[in-house]
Amino acid sequence: MATAAATGAEVRALSIVVLLLSDVGAWACAACGCGDQSLTALGVEQPYVNRLRVALEGRLTSLDSGDSSGQKVLSLRSSLTLLWAPHTRFAFAALLPWSSSWLLPHAGGPSQLVSGLSDLELSMRAVVYRDRRFSAHHLLWLSGGLKFPTGPRISDARGYPVPDDDQPGSGSWDPFFGAAYGYYGDPMALFFSASYRQTTPGPFGYRFGSTLGATATVQLHPVWWLAMPIGFEFRWAESDSLPNRHAAPNTGGALVDFSPGVIVSPLRSTNLQFRLSVGVPVVQGLHGVQRVGPQTTLMIAYDIL
Repeated sequence: MATAAATGAEVRALSIVVLLLSDVGAWACAACGCGDQSLTALGVEQPYVNRLRVALEGRLTSLDSGDSSGQKVLSLRSSLTLLWAPHTRFAFAALLPWSSSWLLPHAGGPSQLVSGLSDLELSMRAVVYRDRRFSAHHLLWLSGGLKFPTGPRISDARGYPVPDDDQPGSGSWDPFFGAAYGYYGDPMALFFSASYRQTTPGPFGYRFGSTLGATATVQLHPVWWLAMPIGFEFRWAESDSLPNRHAAPNTGGALVDFSPGVIVSPLRSTNLQFRLSVGVPVVQGLHGVQRVGPQTTLMIAYDIL
């Protein structure tokens, strides 16, 4: 009798453990939390209570500006982003970037590496419309935030400060806001967004141009672990302003990128994902003598909760 009682207790204990583990697995699955079975990149994910996502992103691009006295700049911008949604309609994000730029003069001479911490950004996103509370197909949200002058000024090997337009951070307080719409379907999703950033002068009077951006993306989702976003990105920037308030040469203008990509989740849930995309310039209406190269972006995102 004692043995039978012990066996029954063990069975009940084992059943409880299995149920608890099953609950934890469902609670930790991002797709289950919001009812969105598609793989969504950072910034277009559906919020659910206490969703916590961390992402590491690297963007590699180049800018060739000026005539024989100009330079080519190869830039790698890495950023760590933390997103938290305390409510089904609100999400907060913090982005901390690190910038590395290789300055290559056209006239030859030594190249220069400028690397350092850039400016912290804090933002908030609010859902203003959703067609249903769980597993929404249509989502519309507004966003806004502020860039802080947290990046320290960098000096060259001789101890002289690097020019303002080559510094990792602008040293300015820049507010930004935007709006976005998402359609979450299977096997296709659609995303549209528009944003504006108002720049202000840095500590020595140099001001980067304010920017206006827009994106349109179609995302195919043939299997649960693979998504293929294809879209266009538009960006317009006014010319930078020198401390004397004159326009800086070879700055500003319009750019349109064609951006194919792929999102892969190696786990049985969508908590971990890798995103690779390439932005190929198809329209370059830039001011002065400028040419932007393709942009390659790699992101690793993980839903902690």
